[in-house]
Amino acid sequence: MKMKLRGNSFFWVLLKMNMLPLILLTLVITMFSAVRFAASMNVETKNELVNLCHTVVTLYDTAYEGDYHIEDEGDVVYMMKGEHLLDGDFSIIDSIKAKTDVDITIFNQDTRVVTTIQTSDGVRAIGTKANDTVAEDVLKGGQPHFYSSTMVEGVRYFSYYEPLYASDGTCIGMIFLGKPSAEVERLVYDSIAPTIAFGILTMLIASVVTIRFSGKLVNALRRTEAFVVSIAQGELHTELDADVMERKDELGHMGRCLIRMQKSLQELVEQDILTGLYNRRSGEKLLRRTCENYRKEGTPFCVAIGDIDHFKHVNDTYGHECGDVALAKISERIKEHMQGKGFVARWGGEEMLLVYDNMQLNTAVSCMQELLEEIRTQRIIYGDTAFGLTMTFGITEGNDGKVEHIVRDADAKLYEGKNNGRNRIVYEAI
Repeated sequence: MKMKLRGNSFFWVLLKMNMLPLILLTLVITMFSAVRFAASMNVETKNELVNLCHTVVTLYDTAYEGDYHIEDEGDVVYMMKGEHLLDGDFSIIDSIKAKTDVDITIFNQDTRVVTTIQTSDGVRAIGTKANDTVAEDVLKGGQPHFYSSTMVEGVRYFSYYEPLYASDGTCIGMIFLGKPSAEVERLVYDSIAPTIAFGILTMLIASVVTIRFSGKLVNALRRTEAFVVSIAQGELHTELDADVMERKDELGHMGRCLIRMQKSLQELVEQDILTGLYNRRSGEKLLRRTCENYRKEGTPFCVAIGDIDHFKHVNDTYGHECGDVALAKISERIKEHMQGKGFVARWGGEEMLLVYDNMQLNTAVSCMQELLEEIRTQRIIYGDTAFGLTMTFGITEGNDGKVEHIVRDADAKLYEGKNNGRNRIVYEAI
């Protein structure tokens, strides 16, 4: 939306002041902000590719049941997803490319079998190879990698590669998502150009600015810059100074836009789209912070892993849409229950991670018993269908050990409960 220059705008205020400028300082701040914004765009591109990769994997898991595996028929080797032949099936990746303009490739080992990338002849680059560095990092190393510059069929890409595994844990291929570097650089340039122009204009007008007003402006810019840098570094809960938010000029407008951007990033990065709960990445981060508080201040906490009983039966009987509704309703109930007690994250599938903060085990178990009873009495309504669900929980008291060990202990208790009838809470009584 194009902004009008009002009487109280940044441009007109500087013009009216007609005092001594701080040209050099304005230039440094403008250029520094431009460099930081370019770095932020690189980070945002990486996050976009990583999140979109997870979406693509989820779409394939939803569309085609079963594991990835290789079918060797002598002269021809096929890549399969369950009973579905992936070779030559471009429907999913083409639809995503059309919506996001991101190129996607599925590799059988280092050979492209499904791709949106075209060769110089205008045909799909089927049968071409990944470069040796990617094959070494992803296929042999078994780890996902992000590259800020990868040459693919003569085009330089920002790219993200993630390995694909068969049911036996063997790495049989990988998935690639890439955005042409020229496109990202154009976005960076288009975004930075107004900032540079604004800086030049500021230098010209700064000659009329008083020392007092310039000092306030520089402080506000520094606070905004610190806020942007924190966001770029992943600190999504950083607060922008209230003085910046209350400004009536362009800087205040920018600050309010940044707050909206921050909230959008929080939802995108931290929340599970279906349930509205924290996703696993955010849950792990919050749990580590809770463990750190325990080590520093001795604040007690408890960790529970919960699993919806016979959830596969719901999907098989009523369909996955009904399963999604049921999962969302149960998640909503658990989220309401955890308010003021800690936090809950979707751990994977129908599993939930619950962390009771500043709470001893006996108290946490009592709270969880109330939650389990609420879940037992809750009815899931889907069309003409109504049914109930139960959950099984494993809960353990936090300690100064490794986070992985604490979660593993709660998970072991969960499976003990699942193997002994479900619909219960398993814990070690004190």
